[in-house]
Amino acid sequence: MKCLFPRIIWFLCALLVLTACASGQSVPTSAPRATSQQTARPSAVTTAIRPATPAAGRLYSDAKLGFQLTIPQSWQAQAQPGSQSSPDAAAVTFTNNESSSRAVIVIGVFHGATMPATFAARGTPTTHLGSYPAFVADRLPGEGRAPCLVRLFLAHTDYVVADWCSPTALSYRTQFESVLATYQAAPATFVHGKLALPAVQTCAGMQQELGYTRAPWGQQLATPVAAGWRQAGAGIFVCSNDGSPDWYLFQCTELINRFLYERWALPHLPGNAARYYDYYQDGVLHPGVIHQFPASSYQLSDDASQGHSAWRPVAGDILIFQDVNSPRLGWKSGLVNDPGHVALIVGVDNAFVYLAQENYSDSQYFLALPIQHLANGYQITDRSGWPQRIVRGWIHFTANGGPLPTN
Repeated sequence: MKCLFPRIIWFLCALLVLTACASGQSVPTSAPRATSQQTARPSAVTTAIRPATPAAGRLYSDAKLGFQLTIPQSWQAQAQPGSQSSPDAAAVTFTNNESSSRAVIVIGVFHGATMPATFAARGTPTTHLGSYPAFVADRLPGEGRAPCLVRLFLAHTDYVVADWCSPTALSYRTQFESVLATYQAAPATFVHGKLALPAVQTCAGMQQELGYTRAPWGQQLATPVAAGWRQAGAGIFVCSNDGSPDWYLFQCTELINRFLYERWALPHLPGNAARYYDYYQDGVLHPGVIHQFPASSYQLSDDASQGHSAWRPVAGDILIFQDVNSPRLGWKSGLVNDPGHVALIVGVDNAFVYLAQENYSDSQYFLALPIQHLANGYQITDRSGWPQRIVRGWIHFTANGGPLPTN
């Protein structure tokens, strides 16, 4: 069964990722302080003098990378340095309490000397945020569970990905951009050390963060130390939205984004699961939202049924499913008829690829799918029971052990 659309008006709530996926069965803060063990982060760029904090706002300073933004007084901040991230990646979540929608703003930062060239390879920027060149990559209604404002911009050697997802997000464009325009990269003298990690987010904690406090909602399926996490090691909480009378929080994409965020401090991938990977619609190829990340931060591999698979998946990769496979028209993704599905790979052996997933089944949140090594690469067999569902491919993040060798 597909993920169902909400049955009440959109302004009642806002999701952390606010995205959709197809299910296999029916389914009804401030930044941490640095320690005294500090090391200087090299930088060839000296940033401009920071503007004074407006009376209506307050200054957020990231303890890991040293960037700063002026945010409204009502916003709450929770930094995320990542439990296994590189020293040059950090993220932060801002919860906007100005309205009942509980909008959540997520900012992810990639720092490094190669980031200006990486950003330039995207082409000509379409806008500016203050003095920073920027791209607009909004997710509109129909492309996800709710619309998302998405901005990519370059601040000296910081490549920044920011999104604001809520049913009313599009009406906050001016405020979103004005906050991002206050961004200041760290000065050359900035130092950082080992940072304390925030607590692993529980299912109940996610519900509370997003304003679901009036009644019990959803349930916990697995803990971070469950045996099903296999080669992935310590995982995260797996949650269910079964029985929810309201907006569905724990979509398949929610698990993926929470894992990437908590483990590697990566920004979110807003939109339906079908849009994560490069996809076809009516014979036209459209780039997936993964291309919002710096090109050096990920690798893409098709399933062998799509003609080419450069490398065997590993734990930590994300597996993309698509729901249309028409021999007459050529392969197409399910952008119109279905939002797709995505799962986290937690282990691989010679016979199976092992998955963790949400919004598929409350009994198959850990699942094994057959994998074969064919002449044209690795092929994974879908077992969802959908006659037109296939495995589209998988995405590897270089934060997860670096780039993988090709066959």
